[in-house]
Amino acid sequence: MIDPTTKLLIITALAAPMLSGCGSNLLESKVGEGVIEYALTFPDYDPNGIMAGMLPERTTVSFSDNMQVAELSAGMGIFRTTMVVDGVDKAIDYHLSLMGKKLVAHMLPRDMSVFNEENGTPTILYTQDMDTIAGYPCKRAIAVFNKIDQVEVDLWYTDRIKLKDPNWFGPFAEVPGVLLRYSVVQYGMRMQLDAISVSPGKVDPAKFKVKKEFEKVPAEVLHHELAEVLGTFTM
Repeated sequence: MIDPTTKLLIITALAAPMLSGCGSNLLESKVGEGVIEYALTFPDYDPNGIMAGMLPERTTVSFSDNMQVAELSAGMGIFRTTMVVDGVDKAIDYHLSLMGKKLVAHMLPRDMSVFNEENGTPTILYTQDMDTIAGYPCKRAIAVFNKIDQVEVDLWYTDRIKLKDPNWFGPFAEVPGVLLRYSVVQYGMRMQLDAISVSPGKVDPAKFKVKKEFEKVPAEVLHHELAEVLGTFTM
């Protein structure tokens, strides 16, 4: 007959490896491949504007092996963008599809300034605030911009998605995690992104390939095309 004290020691000894495994594999594990879905809103946009019904409501980011693909569709599919982000070589292939016109620009870090100039240069302030977004623990940072008319932006990011320097190409490059809730200004429009799901799983490698049917153009040409079409949404 085993006395209660001995029984407790045996149970504790057996449970210790299980608890340790839970801590390392579940509580601290990182997702290396999958899809993030974001809900999109436009806080400064007039909901009664002429083009309100054409604005996108969702965007997705697929990720695997330090690669990302951000896909967005607006205007009932008339306007589509696909950004293939290479986190290893620090390059982007930005695809634009608009009413039969298909363009792609291969961009390096030096080309990104023209796409981020509206946001200015932010100072990132880190806080101790925590929240759970789409099932993932997030920390809060605040972006304070050097432009007087730019409002502060809350940045909620997680370290549980396995991507190195996931924000290198945008205004929040120094944030050490994947952004799951934030806002950004593009072509005069403030866009709020809120992650509603993170779905771990295999991503088709074809997603990370440059689309062959797209015409290659310089970054400045793509920027001009985007400015023209997105400018119509601010009417």
